[in-house]
Amino acid sequence: MLQVRNEQGRYLEEVLHDLSEFVDEIVIVDDASTDGTPDICSAFPKVVRLEVLEKPLFAEEWRLRNALWQAAVSTAPDWLLSVDADELYSSEAKKAIRKLINQDYADWFAFRFYDMWGGRTHYREDELWSMHKRHTATLVRYMPGYPYFYPQQNHHVPRLPLSCTVLPGVHTELKVQHLGWAGSLEDRVRKYLRYKRIDPHGEWGNLAQYESILDPEPRLLPWKEEP
Repeated sequence: MLQVRNEQGRYLEEVLHDLSEFVDEIVIVDDASTDGTPDICSAFPKVVRLEVLEKPLFAEEWRLRNALWQAAVSTAPDWLLSVDADELYSSEAKKAIRKLINQDYADWFAFRFYDMWGGRTHYREDELWSMHKRHTATLVRYMPGYPYFYPQQNHHVPRLPLSCTVLPGVHTELKVQHLGWAGSLEDRVRKYLRYKRIDPHGEWGNLAQYESILDPEPRLLPWKEEP
C-alpha cells in the first residue's frame, strides 16, 4: 500500500518497478496530485486499486493514512507492506519477504531505514538523524475484525495502525533506502519549507531536526547493502 502526491519526475516509477518484482498487488491512494502521478500509477499492471482524492489530505496525515488502509484492506489481503514513494527495499529484504510472511509466530516485521543524503552512496548519521539505529514496522498481517486505528496526528503518523503495536512482532536487520533526502539542495529546501508550514511549532516533530535539514556539512557514512 502506497500513498502518493505529485511524484512525477521523482522516484515513483523506480519504486513501482521495484515493488512489482516482489509483491503480489499494489494499492495506491493519490492525494489529489496536480501532475501526471495517477497516469504513472495506472501504467503498472500490479496496481489493482488506485484512488485519486479530490481534495488533498496532506495537512491531516492520519486521515490520509487511514484512507490508504481502508483502500488496501478492501482487497482482502493476507499481509500488507506500507511503502512510501521514495523507498527501495534492499535485495536481501526482498528475498526475505516470503519467508517472513510464511510463519505463524509474528504478526508484523520492522526494518532499518537509512536516510540517503545527496545521492545514493551515503546516508546521514548524527544525533538528529539516526532512523537506521531503530526499527520501523511496515509489514503486517491483516486480521479481519481486529480493531485497527491510527493516532490523530497531522504529521509523522506511523505507517501501520497504532493498535498493531500490541501484536507479536519481530525487529529484523534488513535494510531500506529512504531517498527523500537524496536529491538536490533545492529539493531538500522545499521539504524543509513544507515541514515548517505543516508543523511550525514542532507539535508533531523536532524543530531542531527541521533546521538541520539545511546543514551545509552533514555527517555522512557510506552505504552498504548487506546486513
